[in-house]
Amino acid sequence: MNLPISMNESEPKSDAAPPDRKRSVNGTRTDYCRIVDSVPGCILVADAEGQIVYANKFAVATLGRSLEDLLGAGWLKSLDCSLITDAEKTWRRCVQEREPLNAIWRFRQPDDTYRWQHLKAEPTTDSNSKAVTWYILGVDVDEQCKAQEALKASEQEAREILDRVPAMISIWTDEGISYTNIRLSDYVGAVITDLRDGSYLDYSRPDDREAMVNEFMKSPTKNSKEIIYRLRGKDGVYRWFHTRAEPYFNEDGSIYRWYGLNSDIDDLYRSRELLRERELQLNLLTETLPALLWKAAPDGTIVYMNKTATEYCGRSLEEVQQMGWKDLIHPDDREEALVYWKRLLREGVGADTVLRLLGSDGRHRWFHTIAAGVRDGSGKLIAFHCVMLDTTAQKNAELALLQSEQQMQRVMDTVPSMLWSMAPDGSVTFINRKVRDYTGMSLDQIRKGGPIEMIHPEEREVAGKECQKAFAKGSHCEAEHRIRRADGLYRWHLVRAEPMRNENGQIVQWFAVFIDIDDQKRAEERFRELRINLSDTSRTSMGAEISASIAHEINQPLTSVLVNAQACARWLKVVPPKVEEAVVSVDRIVRDARAVDAVMRNVRLLFKRQSAVKAPCNLVDLIQDAVSLIREDVSRRFTPIEYDFEEPILMVLADRFQVQQIIINLVGNAIEAMQGSDRVPSLRICVKRAADGQVLTEFIDNGCGLPVHSVDTIFDAFVTTKKNGMGIGLSISRSIVEAHGGQLWAENNPDFGAKFSLLLSAPEPTTASG
Repeated sequence: MNLPISMNESEPKSDAAPPDRKRSVNGTRTDYCRIVDSVPGCILVADAEGQIVYANKFAVATLGRSLEDLLGAGWLKSLDCSLITDAEKTWRRCVQEREPLNAIWRFRQPDDTYRWQHLKAEPTTDSNSKAVTWYILGVDVDEQCKAQEALKASEQEAREILDRVPAMISIWTDEGISYTNIRLSDYVGAVITDLRDGSYLDYSRPDDREAMVNEFMKSPTKNSKEIIYRLRGKDGVYRWFHTRAEPYFNEDGSIYRWYGLNSDIDDLYRSRELLRERELQLNLLTETLPALLWKAAPDGTIVYMNKTATEYCGRSLEEVQQMGWKDLIHPDDREEALVYWKRLLREGVGADTVLRLLGSDGRHRWFHTIAAGVRDGSGKLIAFHCVMLDTTAQKNAELALLQSEQQMQRVMDTVPSMLWSMAPDGSVTFINRKVRDYTGMSLDQIRKGGPIEMIHPEEREVAGKECQKAFAKGSHCEAEHRIRRADGLYRWHLVRAEPMRNENGQIVQWFAVFIDIDDQKRAEERFRELRINLSDTSRTSMGAEISASIAHEINQPLTSVLVNAQACARWLKVVPPKVEEAVVSVDRIVRDARAVDAVMRNVRLLFKRQSAVKAPCNLVDLIQDAVSLIREDVSRRFTPIEYDFEEPILMVLADRFQVQQIIINLVGNAIEAMQGSDRVPSLRICVKRAADGQVLTEFIDNGCGLPVHSVDTIFDAFVTTKKNGMGIGLSISRSIVEAHGGQLWAENNPDFGAKFSLLLSAPEPTTASG
């Protein structure tokens, strides 16, 4: 069928053709177009270059594009994007080599879905013009393709299922084995093709081959076949297998193929050989087991007793059946044991109890008795089994432990302190009698209210935080709190708690002790008052020495004021006046005047007992200012001082001038202690942060050190190591430090010299920022 380039074009006019013939040609062409458009398939016509020049209506409708879009190479744009490149190459090659096209491609439909089309195209040469025209026919084969894909997927899924079945599967025909799943191939170590020629018998045990051929492979029966034989694995070891084969028939009744299931029964088969030996071992075990075993029928009749039971009771099975066994139970345990026994016979439920049983030696021993009903597959009760384990030693140990616990309870109740025990989460598990007597509450009442409620309201928040910290860290806890007595009175107690850990380091219990220190705390308070009064007395008695010290302290800055004033006058009299040098002298005068003012203010505070005015101040600056004042003294000017500051700014909350006087006292004492020594004097001042937001300052010298007998008393009033000292400087310094809530102590160095430690509190962040 030679179609023109365009079905709508008329044939070129020719003067030679008669009109009737022209009408006949046009009519034929119209018929051809009508026929082509009615064909239920895609028909396209391409020129010699492979460019589409015509497409029937079915193709336009199927591809969902206009005729103009399909002309040329536009028809290929309807292909699936993944196929366009290969399809263009294939079509171009066919056109160039004039080879027929036979391909299945997927085209996009008007609803944006894709369907498979089977395309066939062949080139045709016009007999007159020798022009080549391509005729392309596309038939929808989407359903067939999807069916083939589903079939392929189904076959693949079936193979995967067969390969995953936990058994060895094979298929064979009269010609031999045609398929084995992967489990069977892996076992024998051979692929399927190795088994088609009948060499499968080579993997079987030679002793079993004849039976396999005659009774299984060549058996004329058309029913199911079964055989047990040994098959060699790829490791060379033979194992027992049970093979069951089912036939699959053709329509004429002939067998198409056999399906075989090979099950590894090696363990089961070999177990048969061991069954008798195991039964013998089981009998031997039950007879020699160090426990009393017996078996009873559903009506309660004893039908079996092991050797251990008969030897212990001194009765044989026949004697027990005749005489019974209830008289062997201790009279105190008999009633409870019979209740268990009757319930066991009535309900068939298990029984678990401890009782005393009479032995052949006339003594009763404790036995842990466990009995249970045995039922068959239908749930019918068929017997009772019982085992009795001798727990006499364990029972004696439990009794001894109980007595020990009672003794421990009595000991803890007589301890003259309150004892507690708590679970890892802090819940109270035990209190001794002292706690009950002091608080007037029982263990349950304390559990409900909580131990924190017994602490003075002013200290509960702190106590709660300390407890939480101790429980979180699992560390020792020690604190002093006021505990409410039963009459509502609060007394001071020292609270100590320690965790108990198991072998893995996990806390299993907390133990706490409350020690009454109320009298001690009140004595300390009275001693503190006496100490303050003593300090006041010391201030009065040392008036002369303080006056001399004040004169000395004031004389130095006053002398400096005079010298700097004279220097300032000289600088101003020079022509022209040296103003910068005069300003420096004036600054020094101001500094020295402030030093005099600070000395006088401290003296007034000392005698008036006014409260110190605390404010955040830089301890590093205080130390450097104090050392500068000390170096005004010629005798102290050349003592080397080494600084070790952890940070350039370390703030403390203190009275600036009082703390500065403490530093001057400590540094001055250290310099005096190093004088007269053969060693080169060396004073080291270290400042660093301590725990709980405090700042620690250490004054370390290499002097003669402190006398061993006076290290603990060096801060007491009127105790001194100096020939001309009164022994009140360090006492007053410690009083000032304690008024600041700090600590001051001394100790000798390991080699030589002494170390004085000053601990002061740092300001709160909000205070420091202010």
